[in-house]
Amino acid sequence: MRNIITGLLFSILMIPAVTAGSIDGGVSYGSDYIFRGVSQSGNPAASGWVDLSTDNGFYAGVWGSEVDFSSTGDLDTGREVDYYGGYALQVSDNISLDTGYLRYTYDGSVVEDIEEVYTILTYSNFTGALYQDLDTHDNYAEFSYQFGWLFDNAFQASVIHGIFDDDNDFTMLKFGKSFGSRDQFDFSVLVGQDVFEGQTADSLTASVTYNFERNI
Repeated sequence: MRNIITGLLFSILMIPAVTAGSIDGGVSYGSDYIFRGVSQSGNPAASGWVDLSTDNGFYAGVWGSEVDFSSTGDLDTGREVDYYGGYALQVSDNISLDTGYLRYTYDGSVVEDIEEVYTILTYSNFTGALYQDLDTHDNYAEFSYQFGWLFDNAFQASVIHGIFDDDNDFTMLKFGKSFGSRDQFDFSVLVGQDVFEGQTADSLTASVTYNFERNI
């Protein structure tokens, strides 16, 4: 299965040789790295990514961030690198469908790599996503709604709700603002509650991001 997925990702990466597309990426620095409602660092963390997308909907990319699991006794893991690829279909002006594969990798020897497949459906301001672990078959669902229109779109605003197979769930609010001559910078604030007891509720994190895009 892993060899098939790797071959698929390489095939996607070769598509731009015969079709037009773009290279997108960015770097970000935040007061914490929050993943599905849970802190992955507990400290400021830098992250970055780059992805390749084609005009006919295929894409592949890599994303990486600093992590810190020392609070759980893991002093070995300090970096996460994720690889992904898939196909995004714009069904209509208001509806889009995205499906793909995602692999999380970690340095050190404590945290094992994770592979997931996902499907994301967006209708207007609503988005629903379902992820499944290829090893354990555990599912994770996430729903979000963008409500920046309440503020005349002066800034971005969304509510995010995530649900795990073990009935743990969380809700977060995200607020953001783009700035710069081409809106290439983003400032965002995330307010929410971790899904596990003992981790601070109503936590607040902030980040600044630089984005770039190049046509190919």
